[in-house]
Amino acid sequence: MIAKDEQGLDMIDPFGRKITYLRVSVTDHCDFRCTYCMGDQVTFLPKAEVLTLEEIDRVCSAFVSRGVRKLRITGGEPLVRRNIISLFRSLGRHLDSGALDEIVMTTNGSQLERLAQGLFASGLRRINVSLDTLDAAKFLAITRRGKLDRVLAGLAAAKAAGLKVKVNTVALKGVNEDEADDLVAWCGHQGFDLTFIETMPLGDIGGDRTEQYMPVTEIRRRLEQNWSLSDISDNTGGPSRYV
Repeated sequence: MIAKDEQGLDMIDPFGRKITYLRVSVTDHCDFRCTYCMGDQVTFLPKAEVLTLEEIDRVCSAFVSRGVRKLRITGGEPLVRRNIISLFRSLGRHLDSGALDEIVMTTNGSQLERLAQGLFASGLRRINVSLDTLDAAKFLAITRRGKLDRVLAGLAAAKAAGLKVKVNTVALKGVNEDEADDLVAWCGHQGFDLTFIETMPLGDIGGDRTEQYMPVTEIRRRLEQNWSLSDISDNTGGPSRYV
């Protein structure tokens, strides 16, 4: 249940907190089939059942008028949506007016090399990029069809365009748990933030993946063997805790 404040503008949740952050999925389509996310033979929604970009703009704008200060554009993979930059450009008017503090995006990075400059020009300043391994063979096995070199080229393009990058890594026991140190070192060298995420059930993925679950507390314990970690107060509006 969502209530209104006394002025009838801001949205208030049942715990009395103002709702200022909205995640918007612009498509369920994705050019990867990550093993922890979806089955290899997934069926996507018919185009007629997905909001047009103009309708998404209207929905987002309605939430902005009710106190939302941050929008996160997600998918599926948002950058496979045709003309997606036009949506960022249109929503950018709320940044210009001061009604919105930030628009961010979560992406798999496959389309960044060709779109990074346009995204920055449209007003986007920060992105999250999913990257679970720096090993090309593992990357293909996890994504079922992704190419690591293409994503790395996209990350380089995003950095060159001026986008602030945070890498999201799903910790997978028996798959990439031995790469935590390498990922920390690589992201530090690139100037990227890094978040480790626990795997979680996400609908029908074509099998039981519970044996791959690894708590982030265990990742931190392992990192502390080689790195000095101290909690810091940084906060980007999500559930991540930074060190």
